[in-house]
Amino acid sequence: MSKPLRGRLWMVAASSLAVASLLVGTSLSAHAAQGNTATNAQTQSSVKCAIQLSSLLPMPAPKADGRGAVMDGMQPDYARSYARDPELADEVVEYRRWQWSQMYPSLDARQKAAPDDLDVYRLQADAYLVNSSYNQALSQLDQILRRKPNDIQALAVTSLMQSFMGNGDDAQCRIAHLKKQSAAAAHDLSRFIKSTYADQYATYGSEPSADARPDAIAVFGESPNADGTPPTGMLTRLTKAKEMADRFPDAWIVVSGAAVRTQYAEADVMHDWLVQQGIAPARIITDDRARDTVGNAMGMVAAFQQYDLHNILAVATVQHLPRAVTTLKALAGRYQWNIKVDAAGGGTAPEPSGGGTFLAACIVPIAIR
Repeated sequence: MSKPLRGRLWMVAASSLAVASLLVGTSLSAHAAQGNTATNAQTQSSVKCAIQLSSLLPMPAPKADGRGAVMDGMQPDYARSYARDPELADEVVEYRRWQWSQMYPSLDARQKAAPDDLDVYRLQADAYLVNSSYNQALSQLDQILRRKPNDIQALAVTSLMQSFMGNGDDAQCRIAHLKKQSAAAAHDLSRFIKSTYADQYATYGSEPSADARPDAIAVFGESPNADGTPPTGMLTRLTKAKEMADRFPDAWIVVSGAAVRTQYAEADVMHDWLVQQGIAPARIITDDRARDTVGNAMGMVAAFQQYDLHNILAVATVQHLPRAVTTLKALAGRYQWNIKVDAAGGGTAPEPSGGGTFLAACIVPIAIR
């Protein structure tokens, strides 16, 4: 894959891995979930290619702490083994709250004290992915594969990582090893990668398709100004949302976003602006807890389920639509809620060489069974 194309793909992969590890980490088959520590490292696969395992890299410097306790009750179903591990209870809470300064050194010490505890590697990998330390995350999961070569979760997540990082040969080798352990997991993962590529390179513009008949208009948030007024980017989204709301008067409007950088919740600011523009408050469903794109999608899908909504028009800036649409589809798929997503955005389209945050979080969906 050329560098410019890969650059654009990374814009959506931030939430893809965030949505794809949910897939991966949640429903591991019984034989893959047995045991938290390494036992026998003998390979049971007859696959001819050899995975290029990375060496263990040192702990990266932790980034500034984030989310906080507000996210405690709003978490996707990522790697359940460490979430259920009583020895890691404190670190799991710190992970959910993005309290990196406490979590990183604690896990690093645990790893040195118990180098065969696989749950520690999994949790470290997820945290490093959230903070864009991709090579360090890969090195953590590869330590699992050194000890347990048939580990479904590690094979699946590293296959996804290598695919999005442009290491196609190694990604396919890992998928081949994954297929030996679970054909269903390999099928789901390959399908997810294919659909993510398709969504990333779909054409997003200012208009939905000609036959759009949305049940809901889903508006992705952006932080307001310090005084609670909408900044330029939010106004771009809101102006498009108002236009679509007028065009489709029977559609619900779902606005999503918590108070992230200011004391004002994004969803509340968007709700108030729309009402001031003449939108009936009874049409607006407010999710004021989401603190990132994955959180937006979680809150939105919950609203779709509550109100039985299936035809969705996603609204954001054109630049944000690839990430927003991919995440929304992936989360709906994870929770088995059938949706059809159209999109309309404000602003200008990103250049193909535009960068992105890439594998933002290892907390997404593939039904591994």
